Amino acid sequence: MVNWTKFDPASFEFDFDEDKLEAHGLTPDEVAQCFWNAFEVRCNKSFHDRYQIVGRTDAGRALKLIVQVKSRVIRVITGWPI
Repeated sequence: MVNWTKFDPASFEFDFDEDKLEAHGLTPDEVAQCFWNAFEVRCNKSFHDRYQIVGRTDAGRALKLIVQVKSRVIRVITGWPI
């Protein structure tokens, strides 16, 4: 489990499903920016290792992401603008 209050994105490796992100008009760079800016975390009710991340890109675009955390890897499963 991730301690999101002490989260440091530099200590994680990121894995992106680029096809799913592209289908929703997102780039991996935009998604990564959400982790460096302030974001909100919600637990996933069905999958205990997945989270909803609501954050903003450097340009201010609001995104909702579905991520899976395993060890020190954050896998971005999908996302979309909100």
